[in-house]
Amino acid sequence: MKIPTINRFPLALYTAAAGAVFFYVVYRIYVYLHFIEKDFLKPEFSFITAEWRSGAVSEILFGIMIIMVSFIWTVLYYMFFRNRSSIYPGIFSGMMVLILLLFAGWALDWRLYAPDFKMHTWFSLFSLFILYGLFTGYSVSYDEPYSAKHRDN
Repeated sequence: MKIPTINRFPLALYTAAAGAVFFYVVYRIYVYLHFIEKDFLKPEFSFITAEWRSGAVSEILFGIMIIMVSFIWTVLYYMFFRNRSSIYPGIFSGMMVLILLLFAGWALDWRLYAPDFKMHTWFSLFSLFILYGLFTGYSVSYDEPYSAKHRDN
């Protein structure tokens, strides 16, 4: 009997796009409800004019940036953690994205200055990135359904 196979890499890329939209929507809700005190994850985009920075163009660029980072991180997750069926790789991946983002914001002189964050901002950031990591992790990770432990003898 020939066992059917599914190419899971395109599914991981769809998950990356859905995870980016999920992250963007939840981040915007957090900023709107002041769970995160200011919109500091969005870069300044100094290459566009001042009136466009406050409009839809900067939001579209921010969304594209989130999608690109999500694609890169999902591909890395797919390469290293796809066969792990545990909650910990998702939590680990979400926290790694947060740590890398804070480090990049510090190194590239963004508006991220961690000592200025209030406690509710830290909790909101941790919950947002853990949710993103769990969404990506559980969507990409899987048990191989046709492995030896699943076959009927």
